[in-house]
Amino acid sequence: MNKTIILILIILTFGCRTKNLNQTRIFIEHDQLYGELKEGIPEKDTSVELKNKMGIVTGIGKVAVADNDVSDLKFNLWKEYDSDGILSSEGNYKISSFMDCGMGGAFRAFYYYRIGKWKYFKKNGELDFALDFVPKEHSVDTRCQGGDKMVFGIVETIPLEYWDRVTANKIYELQKISFSDSYSITTMIPLNGKIYYETEIDF
Repeated sequence: MNKTIILILIILTFGCRTKNLNQTRIFIEHDQLYGELKEGIPEKDTSVELKNKMGIVTGIGKVAVADNDVSDLKFNLWKEYDSDGILSSEGNYKISSFMDCGMGGAFRAFYYYRIGKWKYFKKNGELDFALDFVPKEHSVDTRCQGGDKMVFGIVETIPLEYWDRVTANKIYELQKISFSDSYSITTMIPLNGKIYYETEIDF
């Protein structure tokens, strides 16, 4: 009798555990869309040359590729140019992600952020200033309950030699990351440990 009771308890215990594990498993759409991101680097990539509507080059670097579709996710070294095609900055990006929720359930949203030393140049090509972007964890509001955490590059210190030209407002602007689609431009803004979004229509 005792052996029978013990056997029933074992079956109930392990049966419940298995059931609970199955209940907590959820399907995450796009979870491995760019493979396993190692140090913010995707498994597949391609080099691109971005141009504005006037045909002027605005950026040269690498982006992630998924299922032969080229994304707008920048990583590694990028050279960025102003509206006249003159080099304005250069530095490195990394790719990361956070969890969001939609009609079909949870999905992984990807983004890129600045990291390490970034150089900014004058119109004549001379170095204007250089800043170090440090990856820090930020909270972000999503459509999932409780939101999520995401890593984003911010400037923690301004080198003494640039105090006369790098203001708090300039830092605020330089920390932003913008990406666009056919209809809108979305900008991510880090502020006091949280990421905020601004979206404007772009026809």
